[in-house]
Amino acid sequence: MAWFRNHYVCIACQGHWVAELVAAHEDNCPFCRAYDVAPYKSDDWTLVVEPQGDAFVVLECAAANAHGPDYRPLREFASLGEAKAFVAAH
Repeated sequence: MAWFRNHYVCIACQGHWVAELVAAHEDNCPFCRAYDVAPYKSDDWTLVVEPQGDAFVVLECAAANAHGPDYRPLREFASLGEAKAFVAAH
């Protein structure tokens, strides 16, 4: 399941906020309630790399609920570079 961290700026009130959602889509401004504010930047957090001992584990968002993403281990690598290359290839 996809997971995104979206960055927004409201053109009506200049409010800035970040929202983590299952899609990179419009959101309503939490400050002035302007509708359908598009994100100016979206970070894809479907796959993330976490250090675990001497290794680096690629985690995948398997599901999402009201508390956020549920990450599951996908693959383990000996180096950060290998893990980042795997994420970039997917």
